[in-house]
Amino acid sequence: MHFQRSALRRTIAALAVASGVALLAPAPATAVPHPPKPRQQVFAYVTSHDGHVYPIDTRTNIVVGFGATEVGGGPDQVAVTPDGASLYVTNAFRYVSAVNIAKRSVTDILYDKDELSPDSLYGEAIAPDGKHVYVAVQNPFDGDKVSVIDTTTNKASATINVSRPDQVVINPSGNRLYVSDKGGLSVIDTTTNQVVDTIRLDEPAKGMAITPNGKRLYVTGGSGAVSVVNLAKRKIVHTIPDAGTGGLAISPNGRRAYVVGVDTKVTQGKVSVINLNTDTVTKTVHIGDIPPSTGSGRYFRPAEVAITPDGKSAYVVGSYGHGTPQGTVFAINTATDAVTPITVGAGDTMGVAVGQL
Repeated sequence: MHFQRSALRRTIAALAVASGVALLAPAPATAVPHPPKPRQQVFAYVTSHDGHVYPIDTRTNIVVGFGATEVGGGPDQVAVTPDGASLYVTNAFRYVSAVNIAKRSVTDILYDKDELSPDSLYGEAIAPDGKHVYVAVQNPFDGDKVSVIDTTTNKASATINVSRPDQVVINPSGNRLYVSDKGGLSVIDTTTNQVVDTIRLDEPAKGMAITPNGKRLYVTGGSGAVSVVNLAKRKIVHTIPDAGTGGLAISPNGRRAYVVGVDTKVTQGKVSVINLNTDTVTKTVHIGDIPPSTGSGRYFRPAEVAITPDGKSAYVVGSYGHGTPQGTVFAINTATDAVTPITVGAGDTMGVAVGQL
């Protein structure tokens, strides 16, 4: 389920170049080969209600030594630019935090200077070329909108009027932005920042993701069903029942979707794995605690999920339960379904994104 809510380091890599071995006879001169490029390291960035973003080294599943970045009150969603150099973190009210990872510097991008009329920030998406960030903003006084941030200046450069925007996703080519509202989806042409069409949904969206080929959009809702939207036809063509009510992510190869929610039969958090060739749930991975036998108690409620570029790991965040302490992230090995809890801070984990440096 989507909550109203709301990094970091230097590049890692030291290369060793093998020294050449002298030959007994002189060899003809050859061009000196280019040294190999440093291997990019993958990090999972997690926002916490304690006001920080925590980077997790996906090789070791521990928070890296350079520590966390403080981003202010109520951090929620987090997105990484395609070059892996910057993070954009939505805070519960009033601003987005732009984090330069190498410099570990933070710039707060304000939307409303009136303390009595705060903006509430929801979903966000970064354009594939990294030039713009799109943020859903609700404001009962000054109007709802999608704010467009120019990543060069870190200032809001445009406004798109959309009523009650919530979830935001952009297609792989970057020319269409899909914004959920109470009744469906607004389709926005990003070259003009104009709404060009609408798509009806059966219920308000809780999470959204587009396949790598840009043909289909998967949407979760409060009922637990996932709607499959054909973006060419601009309509729902299939519904997958009992999959999840929260965030979802699609594997880089486009073969699977991972959807978070709650298994109501055992009252425990879960990740449903969907085969995108058949649009069916093929397995369920349970995560977090279950209520104690002496009473209903609390249990871990997953909110968001992100997948590593190689598709081998999924990272799940959410609110704590009876036996799951605050500040917990769950790493799932997608081949074995092994679940590893990771402690990152002192507050509920709210958002997660994966990036390479």
